[in-house]
Amino acid sequence: MRYASRAWQAPILALFFLALAFGTALWSAADPLGNMPQVNARRDGSEDKPSGGTPPSQYWQEVECGACHEDIVNRFSRTRHGRAMEFGGWGEMSCESCHGATMQHMETADPETIKNPAKLRLLEVTDTCLSCHASGGHQQLWFGSAHDTSNVSCLDCHSVHSAKSEEKLLVQANDTQLCLSCHTDIRKAQFQRSTHLLRNEWGSSRMSCVSCHQPHGSIGEKLMQEATVNETCYQCHADKRGPFLWEHPPVREDCLNCHTPHGSNNPTLLTQRTTFLCQSCHLQGRHQSVAGRPNSIWLLNRGCLNCHPRIHGSNHPSGILYHR
Repeated sequence: MRYASRAWQAPILALFFLALAFGTALWSAADPLGNMPQVNARRDGSEDKPSGGTPPSQYWQEVECGACHEDIVNRFSRTRHGRAMEFGGWGEMSCESCHGATMQHMETADPETIKNPAKLRLLEVTDTCLSCHASGGHQQLWFGSAHDTSNVSCLDCHSVHSAKSEEKLLVQANDTQLCLSCHTDIRKAQFQRSTHLLRNEWGSSRMSCVSCHQPHGSIGEKLMQEATVNETCYQCHADKRGPFLWEHPPVREDCLNCHTPHGSNNPTLLTQRTTFLCQSCHLQGRHQSVAGRPNSIWLLNRGCLNCHPRIHGSNHPSGILYHR
């Protein structure tokens, strides 16, 4: 009776060993990483079987395009797009993702039979790039942005094959140099007395244009990273955010009422010297505020800030005049 009660276990054990044998057969057909071998259809209709685990896009790029464009393929493989093709980070990609169908081009070697983004119309270039990037970050705000309405295309700033900046595929070494190639009136700001482009001991800027601006589109004015100028400034200058018991209305309204962001010959990026800046609003108060003799207190040291240092706002009960 003891052995008869276990008779039902024999069929289960048989099914277990059958499944184990079937799984072993499948594993032996895969590569050491467990990837099944892949078959790639070539453009002439034949099939070529790469080594197991090779992504189809990488194999197609190296064999089909690399046969004639070896230098371009080698440079491209080191870029973010190339790494994405190799490791499948952005889904299945290939050279055809940007250049379209290439069968006729490979048969004739005629450059006119393949899509070259550098020779396309502006809208076609944008559509090619946004076919992948439209849903990523701020790129979805591109249409109608300041750069879009100024007829700037993706290839004016980026280069897929010959970028000088591998991180962002820029045509210049960094984003600051790229922006200044068009916005030349801002270049002088780097060399003024006070500037946002602070440099470290090696001469490299610790900030760049994209620290405040979003070139692909923004909900704020001037392509600001945040919705308003003040919100952008508060990302670094959080101590000026408040709220304060005694607020200075021009400060709360707009930081640009007193400061110029790109550079100034006045201290702390002021639009004017402190004394003249305050007098642009406070012509006459409880005391004389117009500069008089050369040794006048209104001209010495920090001018008005000698007595009113908390000019951005004060939380002191006696700080209505921003004294403390």
